[in-house]
Order: sequence, then C-alpha cells, then structure tokens
Amino acid sequence: MSQPNMTPGPEGGKPARAWPRVAFFSVLAIALSAGVYLFLSGKFQGDKREKLPDEPAPVRAPGSAVVVTMETVKPRPIQRAVEATGTLFGYEEVTVTAKVEGRVKAVHRDVGDQVKPGELLVEIEPTDFEQAVQQDERALQVELAKLGLQQPPDAGFDLTKVPTVMQSQVKLDTTRSRLDRQTRLRGSGSISPEEMESVTGDFRAAQAEYANQLLLARAGLATVQLKQSTLAIARLKLSETKVVVPTPTRPVPGSEKGVVYSVTARKVSEGTLVRAGNEVCKLVIDRTLKLRLPVPERFGPEIKTGQPVSVTTAALGRPVSGTVARINPAVDPATRTIEVEVQVPNPTGELKSGGFAKAAILTRTDPGAITVPLTAPYSFAGTTRVFLVDQGKVKDVPVTLGMQTTEWVEVVQPALPSGARVVTSGQALLADGTAVTVRETVEKEKP
Repeated sequence: MSQPNMTPGPEGGKPARAWPRVAFFSVLAIALSAGVYLFLSGKFQGDKREKLPDEPAPVRAPGSAVVVTMETVKPRPIQRAVEATGTLFGYEEVTVTAKVEGRVKAVHRDVGDQVKPGELLVEIEPTDFEQAVQQDERALQVELAKLGLQQPPDAGFDLTKVPTVMQSQVKLDTTRSRLDRQTRLRGSGSISPEEMESVTGDFRAAQAEYANQLLLARAGLATVQLKQSTLAIARLKLSETKVVVPTPTRPVPGSEKGVVYSVTARKVSEGTLVRAGNEVCKLVIDRTLKLRLPVPERFGPEIKTGQPVSVTTAALGRPVSGTVARINPAVDPATRTIEVEVQVPNPTGELKSGGFAKAAILTRTDPGAITVPLTAPYSFAGTTRVFLVDQGKVKDVPVTLGMQTTEWVEVVQPALPSGARVVTSGQALLADGTAVTVRETVEKEKP
C-alpha cells in the first residue's frame, strides 16, 4: 500500500491538511459564544412583541349567575300610521291654448308670475278680427234696412209693422172694401158679372201679395238673426285675441282672498304665429296642493276621508299637515295599490308642484301597545328575541317588532305580560334558563 504524501507545514511539525479543522472549530466556538450572549442579554426579536390584553371575563355573580340590567315592559298609546311616498301636484293645472290663429302681438306674463283670473297673458294681433267685426256689422245693417229697422228686433217683434207688409195690408183692405161694395150692388143688378169678377180677382191678388210680404218679412227677420249670430262670432274671435287667465267654476280650498295661479311655462314669444289649439302658457294653482299616494291595498280598510296626514319633503325641514280628500275605489292591477289623494295647504308657496314627498296617514290610536326598551331586543342567527326574567332565571322569547323610537320599540308578537321584566344588557351571555342577578347602579356624588 502506497503511503500518502505528507508534506511538512510552515512550522515544520504539522501536516498541511490540519488547518480546515481548526477553522471549523473556531467558527463553531464563535457562533456558540454569540448565541449565549444574545440569549443572556434578552435581545431576541420575539421578546419585543406586544401582547394583546386579555379579554375580560364575563361578569358573573357569586354562584355563577350572570349580572344584567333589567327594565319593565310598559304599555303605551301608539298612533298608528300608514306610510307612503308620492308626488305633489297643483290643485288645478291648466294648459292655456290659443283659440284663434294669428301672430303674437305681446306677451304680458312670464314664468314665475302670480296671476289672477281674468288677467291678460298673451295678446294676438287683432286687426283681421276687427275688420271681420266691421264687415259683419255692415251686413247686419243692410238686412235691418230691408225691414225698415234701425236696431235688431226682440223676440216678440210684430211682422205686421214692417213697411212692406203694412203696404200690402193697406192694399188688401182696399180691395176687400171694393169687393164688399160690389157684392151689395150685385143684388140690385147694378153691376155686371164681369165687373164682379174683376173686383174678386183684385182681392185675391191683394191677399196673395200680403201673404208674400209676410213671408219676405219673416225671411228678412231670420236673416237679421243669422247676421247677429255671425257678428257675435266675429266679436268673440276678436275678444279671444286676448288670452286671459281662466276663472275656476268650483271653489278652491285656501283661496278665501281670491284664486291665484302661478305661471309654470311660457310657450310663445312676440311674433310667433300660433294656430287654434297651440299651447300658450301653463298655469297651476299651488296655494293648495294635491299629494297622490299609491297605498298597498291591504291598508284600504284603515284609510278614511278626512284623516290627518303628516307630509315631509326634502325642501322643508319640518312636516306639514294635510287631509285625506279622496280615495280611488279601484285597485291598480299593475301595482296592487290604491291611489289616495291628500290636500296639502301651501299658503306661502314653499312646497312646489312636481316635488317628491313622504306621508304618514294617521289612521288610529292603540291605547295599550306593549313596548320594551330599545336595548332589550337581541338578534342572533337571523331571529330577534328578548329575555324575560322570572324567579332569577331568563326565558328566551322570539319576538316580532313594530313601531320604534329612539328610546323604545313595540313588541307586536307575542303578547308580553304588562309589568314583566326584560334584560337590557348582557344578552350575549344568556341562554334559556340562565340564572341572572340585577346589577346595582352606583350614582356618582355631585361635587
């Protein structure tokens, strides 16, 4: 076996391959020393972590009873209300249209103006209509002249007073006298049959003339009446060149000092050519508004005409009072709701038609509704419950809640006994049958 090559080291006595061992053990010794130093000096990073405070242990009374606070179930009078949202409308909303065709001469009112019935809104050029009135007046005068009249006669006018009829009446009377005289002479033989026949013919002709004149007078009178109607229409059209505010025929609530309209839209300008039926202005009576509410049909039996309503809007920071005015007897098949109309007084015009409003219709008052403090109900796993205290133990009672305020809430179901005690704190530690004790409240002394 061959011997390994042992070359003397720099010191002459040690072999050259011994230096790695020395380095290894030196590094190991240094590492151990550092570890011992760090351990002893407590410089590990893990020791610098802050510990979370321990959760407080549930407060329990001696004998493992949970300390809670309790209050008494109280009956209170509660005002029942049906809540709904709707839109405000003017008491009356009117679209004023032109009745005649023409060019707008002047616009007297604009959006936002307050107007009263009869006030002028828009004026249409009246020249053509004035000429038409004059033409019809002349035509009427011609027909009156034919009858020998200056003014249109009344309904009891006697046609025999017409000059032409009077003339024919005189002729008829003359021929009748001649006929009577000739008839008397005929008996004595003083007149020939030819003369008698001539007188009789004249009388019959006079009768026909009189009847004809009566017919002509009657026709003339009818023509006068026709011309009167034509003239009245022409005058009406002339008056309609002035578009005025309409006058309501029914009484308007809140208008004891007179009906006032607000102009909400103006559709024409000066020089605009309008035709009959074109929109001119839109008006609204807004001193009393109508709030139309879609109410679910299940509340129909509770709502009656005359019930008070509390109305709130985003524009006002306070509620306003209204009254149920009308209830639609039919249910909307699309929404299954009943439309309820509420009259809302608006004497200062603060509310605007077209606005959104919430309403609470005050239907009835329950004198003894069962209520508990707002902190009594406890929700867990999707159910709401309260804990009743009976002989030092609690009973878990699922409940259905109703009306709520900032201090109490109504329990609709089940019917809790009046005077029962309910837990108002510590519900998370309770279960059905848990023993409890009442926490004593210590009031701080006032300085």
